[in-house]
Amino acid sequence: MACWTEIKVATQSTTKEIYPAEPPEPAAPELQAVQEPLAAPGAGIYLLLLLLGTVLLALLPWQASWIDTSKGWYIQPMIGSSLGLVIMTLFAALRVGQAARRVLADRAQSDRAGQTSMRPDNLINQLACVVLGYRTAIICGLLFLLYIESLSVVGFTLSTLLFITTLLLLSRLLNRFWLLMAVLATAMMVLVFRVGVSVWMPDVWLYGLLPDQLADFANMYL
Repeated sequence: MACWTEIKVATQSTTKEIYPAEPPEPAAPELQAVQEPLAAPGAGIYLLLLLLGTVLLALLPWQASWIDTSKGWYIQPMIGSSLGLVIMTLFAALRVGQAARRVLADRAQSDRAGQTSMRPDNLINQLACVVLGYRTAIICGLLFLLYIESLSVVGFTLSTLLFITTLLLLSRLLNRFWLLMAVLATAMMVLVFRVGVSVWMPDVWLYGLLPDQLADFANMYL
């Protein structure tokens, strides 16, 4: 039995020497071009931040207007937010410029070498990769904006409950237990922010349909 095993091993070794294994074929350039940007989005996230920062800076005068006060310009509501947005936008613009310069340099090098570059590593494709990679965060951010806008329409309590329930639905966790937790969390937030801290909020359109006394109570605590 031992002799048969030695003969079998020797035969396999001889076969490998006569017929060596072929090296794996390199991946096609087109496949590498598609896979590389997906693995490293690069400047796409900075381009997205640059676009967001620019839009927010353009909307800033309407979202945080200048107020008349004698306590100094540095306490204006728009100073802190504008400073943060300017820093973020300038940093994002710097990184986008560096990435664009690298893209142009790579393209010029490919042209000098006489090669047709098919790599989709331009900033638009990278931005698309970033959007696809961060789609969950983007959806949650849009839902939060919708939640903020709905506060003056249906009230703090109903808006908060709908927002938490929607997040649970997107997370595939919406069942009886988590629905009960959402109701308890909403009640806790109402007790803390509306009853305890008395956070001011504008009158709610939905509560305006109620009788006056009930509408006043709902606008004060709900």
